[in-house]
Amino acid sequence: MARSSLTGIQKLVTRLVREVAPRNRDIIARRFGFASGRRETLEAIGSSYGITRERVRQIEEATVSAVAKVAQRDPDVSAVVASVIDVLQREGGVMRQDLMFQEMSGASTLTTTNAALVFVLTASNQVFHAPEGDHFHAFWAAHRAQADAFRSGIQALSQALKSHAEPMEWEAFCGVAKSTSAVLATGMPVNEKHLVAALAISKDIGKNIYGQVGLSAWPQVNPKGIRDKAYLVLKREAKPQHFSAITKLISSATFPDGKRVNMQTVHNELIKDKRFILVGRGLYALSEWGYQAGTVKDVLVHTLKEAKSALPKAELISRVLANRMVKESTIVLNLQDSTTFAKQADGTYTLRKA
Repeated sequence: MARSSLTGIQKLVTRLVREVAPRNRDIIARRFGFASGRRETLEAIGSSYGITRERVRQIEEATVSAVAKVAQRDPDVSAVVASVIDVLQREGGVMRQDLMFQEMSGASTLTTTNAALVFVLTASNQVFHAPEGDHFHAFWAAHRAQADAFRSGIQALSQALKSHAEPMEWEAFCGVAKSTSAVLATGMPVNEKHLVAALAISKDIGKNIYGQVGLSAWPQVNPKGIRDKAYLVLKREAKPQHFSAITKLISSATFPDGKRVNMQTVHNELIKDKRFILVGRGLYALSEWGYQAGTVKDVLVHTLKEAKSALPKAELISRVLANRMVKESTIVLNLQDSTTFAKQADGTYTLRKA
């Protein structure tokens, strides 16, 4: 339905600019890209005509204003605008530009048809276009107040997520959104469509491969390398894994870059990162799970220091096994280091005093 409304949109644009002076018509065609499907900069156009970028901007602005007087009375323009507004309202009032293009024309990029659509919408002045910036992708809204409210709401959501420090499941994210003072659409309560649009439009909020929502800058949302990917898949597993298993988990996950990983490379990267603790032969856990770094001997020393008293061998073994996936015999062998541990007459162990 939406795509049929763009049938003949190129002819509509030709009719709208029919009375425009040739140079001005060429300038807006190049600025919007409806002749070639490629937008040109003010500088490039100015250079070709031997005029300043500011003069090009003035010509563009004056030409669009002149065309607007014609466009706002044209029934075909009204039909296109009505179709776009229908799509926007169906999606909650706002929509990322490439998604709107896809819905309207079937192509998400700036084709000549989509460029013509942008020109018609701009001339109509009935919907609002928010250009791409540092924090938002380009998007369209039913009106300016809605776009402003939406941007403010996304910023409030970003601040709320900061206090949580890690990604959350979609349901939890919806709860956070509804508990903030963020209003994503003027006069409307926050609903799921608004939140879907927020994730599509915001550059600061994103989803990871498991559908969890968080700040895009977090490595748990957008992992930058093997270590971050290993952290994400291991955290998802919630228990220690051999580095070969971690390699398989990374390889089978749908990370956007699609890069293949080598088992030995994964092992080497885990060793270098303090987020990972070697808890057994090739087995890694996350330090945030409470595992202590170091060898079995280091864990024994730490355990005795924490206890501040002698401990029976069985208690020591139990505590170390909670921190390491090793054989009991390995722990007993380490306890035989008489330069570090002292066995008392009652069979308990303490640290040997220096």
